[in-house]
Amino acid sequence: MLTHEDKRRHARRTLSVEFRAGGTDGLGALELSGADLSAGGAFLVSDLLLEPGEMLSLEFQIAGRPAPALAQARVAWVRRFPGPEEPAGMGIEFVRLGKEERAALDAWVRGES
Repeated sequence: MLTHEDKRRHARRTLSVEFRAGGTDGLGALELSGADLSAGGAFLVSDLLLEPGEMLSLEFQIAGRPAPALAQARVAWVRRFPGPEEPAGMGIEFVRLGKEERAALDAWVRGES
């Protein structure tokens, strides 16, 4: 039987990455910390939780790249009631991320950069 980990399309790594997030309408701004990252999405630690399906704009730095990556993302799932070893937050899926940024992010997550 395949586990959730086996079904993932992208390598995933636990990293500390700072994200700047805002609504796709350009309103609002949040500083979020990413705890789990892949070329397909991230887990964002936050007490302020959006609803699944909501869209947001993200900006974050990929190691070795001079300019921050810009992405559009969709909230895929939310952890509202964390356990003792789990932070509250939300899983997001990158729905728009440049091809070069996605490749650089994948290499970074794999430890190749």
